[in-house]
Amino acid sequence: MNAATIPVPSSSARSILVVDDNVWMQRIIGKILTSYGVTPLLAANGYDAISLAVEYRPCAVILDIIMPDLSGHQTLKLLKTIHSTRDIPVLMITVASDAENLGMAIRSGAAGFIRKPFTRSTIYDKLVSVLGNGILIDRELQSIQQATDSEMQALIDAQEQPAAKDHDLYRVITASQQAPLPPNAATKRITDAYERPNIPTMPSRDAIPPRTRG
Repeated sequence: MNAATIPVPSSSARSILVVDDNVWMQRIIGKILTSYGVTPLLAANGYDAISLAVEYRPCAVILDIIMPDLSGHQTLKLLKTIHSTRDIPVLMITVASDAENLGMAIRSGAAGFIRKPFTRSTIYDKLVSVLGNGILIDRELQSIQQATDSEMQALIDAQEQPAAKDHDLYRVITASQQAPLPPNAATKRITDAYERPNIPTMPSRDAIPPRTRG
């Protein structure tokens, strides 16, 4: 199977070579790397992997151990033999757990292992362990951070609005400022709002006529 490649970056410092004969595994790891701001170079076999590594010199290689024709062990040995690629850190993808197989990879120069099945965070942690924090950018985390920043700004904007915006007094004052009522109408509104109901009152003593004796 010929190598499939995602567009190659202008700088090899932002690219990682993925070598796996399983095209679905290539795509999965490729998408994970893209989410970290890295451009993946995809190879389906060891021969294409050597060619891409020599041409583009990626900052790391993720290499499957079990592949037809040229195995992961053989590909690793060739990468470590070639002068231009021998310093590139190589992470081996494997389901194998036997000490002999893993020991062979370590003796050949593997920088670490990624065991199947793996998660997105596993890829991140393994790459950080060999590349440091300066290469990878967690775009999902950036999106969350940007959303959080937007929410915080919305809260700040809301707090800057008048606290009594929905209060009756605020509405009355605002309405009067925008469209002042004529004096008579304003006086009548106040009178209507605050006038006490008519309550019968006792007449004053002076208003009561004196009683006459019969």
